[in-house]
Amino acid sequence: MDIFESIKLSIEGLKTNKMRSFLTMLGIIIGIASVIGIMTIGDAMSNFVNSEFSSMSNQFVMLVSEKNDSGGTTKESDLINDTMIENIKTKFGNRISGIEISGPTFSGEIKDEKKDAPVRINSSSEGAMSMNNLKMQAGRFLTEDDVLEEKGVAVISSEVVKEIFGGDYGKAIGSEIDVDTDSNGLQVFSVVGIYKYETSTMESMMGGSADKPTTNVYIPVSTGNRISPPEMEGYQSVMMSAKDSGDVAALSEEIENYLNENYYAENENYNIMIMTAESQLSSINQVMGTMNIAIGAIAAISLLVGGIGVMNILLVSVTERTREIGVRKALGATNSNIRSQFIVESIILCIIGGAIGVILGGGLGYVGSSLFKAPTTPSVTAIMVAVGFSTFIGVFFGYYPANKAAKLNPIDALRYE
Repeated sequence: MDIFESIKLSIEGLKTNKMRSFLTMLGIIIGIASVIGIMTIGDAMSNFVNSEFSSMSNQFVMLVSEKNDSGGTTKESDLINDTMIENIKTKFGNRISGIEISGPTFSGEIKDEKKDAPVRINSSSEGAMSMNNLKMQAGRFLTEDDVLEEKGVAVISSEVVKEIFGGDYGKAIGSEIDVDTDSNGLQVFSVVGIYKYETSTMESMMGGSADKPTTNVYIPVSTGNRISPPEMEGYQSVMMSAKDSGDVAALSEEIENYLNENYYAENENYNIMIMTAESQLSSINQVMGTMNIAIGAIAAISLLVGGIGVMNILLVSVTERTREIGVRKALGATNSNIRSQFIVESIILCIIGGAIGVILGGGLGYVGSSLFKAPTTPSVTAIMVAVGFSTFIGVFFGYYPANKAAKLNPIDALRYE
């Protein structure tokens, strides 16, 4: 008996008990759908993270880092100060495209009669424009003079202009805005610029499509320090960007060594550590990869349950078809013929269930990945893993019932009632 005859007999056997065959496949379907769905959503998350970081490929952040968890109390002398930043500009300025110094951040509302707009006040330096990829719609961004002179100026979003000034950019530029802050009372700023508000993918996922989204208002870092004085002068971290993305690794290492050798050589508790967008992305992808494997392994347990279901139903089938097996053996069928028939039946069950699971899992994965604004279809790897695994389950869990059927004594089988 050739393989095609085995397939034909197996399909006829499955058709005879359609409901039982479907219920047997259900475990395989759920398991494969879970694995495919998780792998697809995992791919979408990776693509989403990579796309979010792609715009920051030339950025890195200087951090004041504690040495070996020394447990020391941070002092003002441990922080990054203006002198260090100026020396960095002098030494590496031709390789740096932007520096963002961040100060106090506080939330509040811009109010004008019956109009209001929720905002988040960011105390920043002039480098915040390039670091945050802001697109100016009118006026200008913060300047170095604004920071040096602690000017009470602000750059607002186009969303604020729409809510407070009816979308009139000309009216907004030069106007004063009253910001009722949560922690620093009423603050007044003069609008010098308007940037285009764009909802990021993450904001959309977190409800950024609200009627009145909270947008950033940028004020000079010195002004923010005046409004909300920090406990110590200095900065825990400073963002920078390289002119050439290919120079990020070398530049960040040189700046780190420069600061540690010149300012932290005698500091027993703290030093400067630089983190690049690429290193952060690598760490995130590693964590996500581990999570995907762990969750996928949990989902694969349902495949094991499905495989046990296949073995169980084939054992029942062997019992029901004992006389049939006896007749076939009496007519000359070999143990190998009987064994292959039941193994093929098991494989067909798992392959059909796997195919349905791939379609269902692909659909679930597509819907789930759409939440990241990055609809993704199952990868070839995911499909091959699913099909290969379902075939393996068919062979592995089908062999025992098949072997049991093959070893039946034909005389005993013919006597079976």
